[in-house]
Amino acid sequence: MLSLETKFLALTAAFRFIVFGLLVVGLIVRLSRHIYHPDEIVRPVARAIVITALVASQGWWFPLVETGLRDVAAYIQPTYNDNPTEAADALRESATPNPDGNSWSWRNISRSVFYAITDAVSWLFILISTLITAPMLFLQYILRWVLYFLTPIALGCFMIPALSGMATRFFQQLVAILSWPIGFALTNVVTISIWQDFRAAVGITDTTKAIANYMTFLPQCGMTLAGLALLIGTISTPIVCHMFFTSGSAITGQSSTPIAIARGASEAVGRTAGLTHGLGLGLAIGGAGSHVPSSPPPPPPANYNHHPGL
Repeated sequence: MLSLETKFLALTAAFRFIVFGLLVVGLIVRLSRHIYHPDEIVRPVARAIVITALVASQGWWFPLVETGLRDVAAYIQPTYNDNPTEAADALRESATPNPDGNSWSWRNISRSVFYAITDAVSWLFILISTLITAPMLFLQYILRWVLYFLTPIALGCFMIPALSGMATRFFQQLVAILSWPIGFALTNVVTISIWQDFRAAVGITDTTKAIANYMTFLPQCGMTLAGLALLIGTISTPIVCHMFFTSGSAITGQSSTPIAIARGASEAVGRTAGLTHGLGLGLAIGGAGSHVPSSPPPPPPANYNHHPGL
């Protein structure tokens, strides 16, 4: 049975004809615009050569970009590449229901209810936060191969002027998704730091006898806060990466979506038609004015050249 990687590599090679179709169409469009200046012909040809080289070497530079971003994540958390779910595994292994083994006591019901509520809440948050890490990593793996398949087509879109904005937006999304490990590594570091700081505080802090009865809740409180940090960081990482790499009209442009492309094209056609109509109307009026016959001279007065007799 073929693996997911093998299937996507075969699909990328099979649909490569779309890329070359886009290159041919874009080359025709760009060359038809610059037929009066020889220097302007070199730019579309050079662009087509660069895009062809990038498509041919995709198997080299795409993993290189991904490896570079993963190296940044490994610099933040040295063990990330070996175990991306290290923080989640550590919390899940350390969190156990009723860690002190306290039994229910009707004589001290307030303390029993307190322990039951805190254990249930902390256990719930820890389980939810640790279980959501694996689906997010799997989602990033699937999106990685989908983007790998669409990357040659996006490169071909750079040849067509109307689709260049969409291609730019695609590569911004590509970098944003490939940078998810950096956010996951930061989340793991913060989670482990919160959990270890609370454990250290519980071990070295001197408490009075009244507070010591509830001191066992502090490890669970630390793991609950660490679980919340892990949950919030894991969910917000894609959102933050998307906002960081794709925000700003100066970067994305107005032609980054099909709707914007259609709207911009219709507005351009409307402006061109209006300008042509106005120019033709002005020329027609000017031409008509130059051929209008001059009005005949006024008739002479009634007594003109009349010389009455003396």
